[in-house]
Amino acid sequence: MDMPEQKKKIIYLEVLRALAVFFVIFNHTRQNGYIHFTLYEAGTFQYWYYMFFSVIAGMSVPLFYMISGTVLLGKTESIGYVWKKRISKYAVVLIVFSLILYVLGNCKSGPLSVTDFLRQTYSDGVIVPYWFLYSYIGFLIGLPVFRKAVINMTDQDFRYIFGIWIVFNSLVFILQYRLSYGTLQMNELLIPASLTNILFFYPAIGYYLGVKLKKVTAGMCIASVILAAVSVAVTMYMTDFKIALTGDLNEASVSYFYDCCRPLQVVCIFICARKLFENKQLPAFPEKVILNLGSCVFGIYLIEDIGRDILYSVYQKMSDSINSFAAVWIYVLAVFLLCWFCTASFRFLYCFFRRLIVHRKQGV
Repeated sequence: MDMPEQKKKIIYLEVLRALAVFFVIFNHTRQNGYIHFTLYEAGTFQYWYYMFFSVIAGMSVPLFYMISGTVLLGKTESIGYVWKKRISKYAVVLIVFSLILYVLGNCKSGPLSVTDFLRQTYSDGVIVPYWFLYSYIGFLIGLPVFRKAVINMTDQDFRYIFGIWIVFNSLVFILQYRLSYGTLQMNELLIPASLTNILFFYPAIGYYLGVKLKKVTAGMCIASVILAAVSVAVTMYMTDFKIALTGDLNEASVSYFYDCCRPLQVVCIFICARKLFENKQLPAFPEKVILNLGSCVFGIYLIEDIGRDILYSVYQKMSDSINSFAAVWIYVLAVFLLCWFCTASFRFLYCFFRRLIVHRKQGV
């Protein structure tokens, strides 16, 4: 979720950013949307239908990392530059917005505490959704080394790390649980975690698909759609199997298998978006809207928690009169648009006053 830079944007990456942050908002709707399927009897149409959306919505974070890999891994920057221009910016953003949300969340419940704020920010975070911001800073800290590793990788190397994920994080992970009914797990030390860690794996795959892969063909897209569909079906089957086996319906438990086949799904979305938008000349207005939206995605992510709180009462009223799942999608869209408007307005005012200050200084 890298901050927008002043250069020509790649349209399909901006579309993917917008899709990813939209899914982020949906993922934070809990039983109202994200795990709404758990409210229905297993095997019913609603159960499988709502589970499908729950599974695919989890693509948000991997997509952000793949986009960052495409944009950042090919750059040549010193370690000092990365710390000064990238890590420090995100650290300041994390502290400032954590402070804002800490004040908003605690101003009515009791006295504010600097010590409590610092403890929360240092350890678990002020709000759960900011876990990604912590992990992204971790990615940036490793960026100088990740770049050297990825730039020197061959096509075979990229296929190797992708295969490692599929073998260990998909096939072994699923089969051992299914065949042993959750009683057997392979020694984790056998898994090359340095290759399958999301801070390296998804940026590396994004770099390959967005930079090293010279052309996306229709055949690639068709094959990726088939594999993605199979992976979603397998994920849904294993989710149902685990629920039947354990009876546990909390969010962490029902999403246990969501990430095991995730690479097949995000690769599909990524290359299909590239095929659809790359080298295509869009009309001026749609292109302008997409570019503006893409530049606002980071801001949308930062304030979507506030947006959800503001509009939640509207969702509750809607869910009383229309299908609750339809209501949650309208709610998510409304939060998305509200946060987009707020972010775009702030960016406009910031640029306006910045230009005004510059002109006044030049006039002096």
